[in-house]
Amino acid sequence: MFEDAAQRPSEGRRLYAFVDESYQQDHYYIGCMVLDLDQYMDLCERFEDLGRHVAEKYGVDPDIEFHGHPMMQGRKEWQCLRGQVHESVSLYRQAMRHIQAVGARVIIEGVDVARLNARYRYPDPPYEITLRHALEKTNDLTERMGYDSCLVRADMISKHQDFREAIEGYTRVGTPGYKSQRLERIEQPIEWFDSAQERGIQAVDLVVYMYRRTTEVDPGENKRAQRAARTIMRELGPLYSARKWVP
Repeated sequence: MFEDAAQRPSEGRRLYAFVDESYQQDHYYIGCMVLDLDQYMDLCERFEDLGRHVAEKYGVDPDIEFHGHPMMQGRKEWQCLRGQVHESVSLYRQAMRHIQAVGARVIIEGVDVARLNARYRYPDPPYEITLRHALEKTNDLTERMGYDSCLVRADMISKHQDFREAIEGYTRVGTPGYKSQRLERIEQPIEWFDSAQERGIQAVDLVVYMYRRTTEVDPGENKRAQRAARTIMRELGPLYSARKWVP
């Protein structure tokens, strides 16, 4: 959390972007949430308040990580919500309202993994593809809003160093594809961070997980659960951008 004044940028105008992924076998999505510093601080305060509320009601740690799948399934640190579907949905909706209230801009990029593997013999990893597309949109947004740069924090993954080197290359020589662009406003290197320590990553996790659930509907999921997921997503309002690449 960038709460210490000494951590605030001394020069230029900076945005902050938080990245997390959600996927199943044939579909892969990345969410990128973009905020200015005041919006970010507001979001952190709101999530801290929500954590204290959960702690008072269920006796859990007030620093509990907001994580979409465990919250909805009542697993891991969210066992306090097991079997309490109404409470899970209500809490999730509260979190989404907080994200909407601070004015966060959310970018979603997806890829059809089955089509990707069918079309290309040696495709880039779905994570790299969707991250690249999301950063292109973030770079454009940063420029359009008149900011000098955007600091990116992504949820820690096992091969983050490989992806860090690839993204740094896009800053120097441009992204691949017919609409190649240099990610000149994306600060390098990208920070990969433990989501348990970063409310911004937790917030975007909630969004991208629920977006995937409402977009790639499991035919085996009951209708009540599907309606609940749609209700949760409606709390967020319109996304800044949402796209899925089908090769």
